[in-house]
Amino acid sequence: MTTPTNAIRIVVDGSRCDGHGICALVLPERISLDRWGYASLDSEPIADPKTLARARRAVHACPALALALVGPVDTAVRVRRQIGRRSRTDNRSTSAEAAS
Repeated sequence: MTTPTNAIRIVVDGSRCDGHGICALVLPERISLDRWGYASLDSEPIADPKTLARARRAVHACPALALALVGPVDTAVRVRRQIGRRSRTDNRSTSAEAAS
């Protein structure tokens, strides 16, 4: 099966997925959970705007930051929250300053 060059897909970083299952609640037609609770994704491109909107919500809802939307480089579709290490580091420095 050929896919369009402008296809947008949802992908999971299996090393980051902690099996919370929130993504499957938000986007059940594209994400299922395996028997251990880890995300298993449908690899088909997302064409429907409503499904794409729910896919974006699933990406943003993932507490482990394991999901991303990927597409052509020229459309800059990669979506991922960037709060990971940077915000944790910022919180620690703020807490340390408040304690002193």
